Amino acid sequence: MMDIDTTKNKKVEDKLNSFIGRNSKVILAIGIVLVVIIIALCIAVATIQNTANSRFNAVAGLESQYNTILQMDPESAEYTENTVSFTASAEELIASAGLDSYPGAKAMYLLADLAYRDQDYQTAADYYEQIAQAQSETYLAPLCLMNEAACYENLQDNATALDLYRTVVDTYGEDGAYAPKAMFSIGRIYDAQGETALAQAEFETLTGLYLVPENGGAPSEYARMAEAYLINYAD
Repeated sequence: MMDIDTTKNKKVEDKLNSFIGRNSKVILAIGIVLVVIIIALCIAVATIQNTANSRFNAVAGLESQYNTILQMDPESAEYTENTVSFTASAEELIASAGLDSYPGAKAMYLLADLAYRDQDYQTAADYYEQIAQAQSETYLAPLCLMNEAACYENLQDNATALDLYRTVVDTYGEDGAYAPKAMFSIGRIYDAQGETALAQAEFETLTGLYLVPENGGAPSEYARMAEAYLINYAD
């Protein structure tokens, strides 16, 4: 005699077989769909990975081109030809990758550096600004703001340069990697403009943060340069 559990299991098995028999086509269709979805996902992941790899390879290629250009005579036809080719490749990568990605941002950064080298400071400043906005949460933002400020100094627009240096400190903090240089630059500009009181205040803040041991400040070359300015003021 079958026990109760065996009987129940037999009934469940019969019901399951009956269900499968009645719905075999539907079950088969669902299985096919799942297989197709899995294959599609695998292809998508592989495509994304291949695209990412190709973009990083493109960045490496651009860096190589850029370094080659730096060795050329800026007045030569070879320089012009290579610059045109480099710019086209960089713009293509920017368009495909976008500035919110590292490859796209790096491509524009190289364009900005080249423009700066060619003393096209406004173009360089515009490039740096776009990168800073798109990469506001990465190290590229404060770096590009510093470079943008340098561009405006070269354009004799010290007001904009001061705003940018101050933005670096206010946005990324006094303990940010570029804060000492930004603060020194602010003081340096004020000093050059004859705003001695403002310059002195900035240099004192800088030395207090990055030169005085009891304040926990880490020594900084910019704090030491600021200290030299303060010594001159004392004289």
